[in-house]
Amino acid sequence: MKNNIKNVRESKGMTQRECADILEISLRAWQTYEQGVSEPKQALLCKIADMFSVSIDYLLGRETGEPETIDKLVGEFNMSALEKEILDNYLSLPKDMRGDLMEFLQKSVQKVMNESGE
Repeated sequence: MKNNIKNVRESKGMTQRECADILEISLRAWQTYEQGVSEPKQALLCKIADMFSVSIDYLLGRETGEPETIDKLVGEFNMSALEKEILDNYLSLPKDMRGDLMEFLQKSVQKVMNESGE
């Protein structure tokens, strides 16, 4: 698990301190997780997975593939900085909020299309 937690943290460009602060744990506790000295309890493991938008299986080393990174998508689809920021923020939302946001966007697009006669 230690390498996956460290790898995903580094891929997000976050420091150990930032992760510890977001999760409201000590820096030392975070460091022990990255070093494999100890493992987070289930509730904290869920928070870590949500924070990085990866599965718990990935953090535990049960998946062989790497998670898709935003940078890979940006390169593949030639995204602007604004598009990258929007996607990154969307993926950082809890899953239930993502659905609400998509519904809101679909209604907004439909309204504009109806008003413009498209």
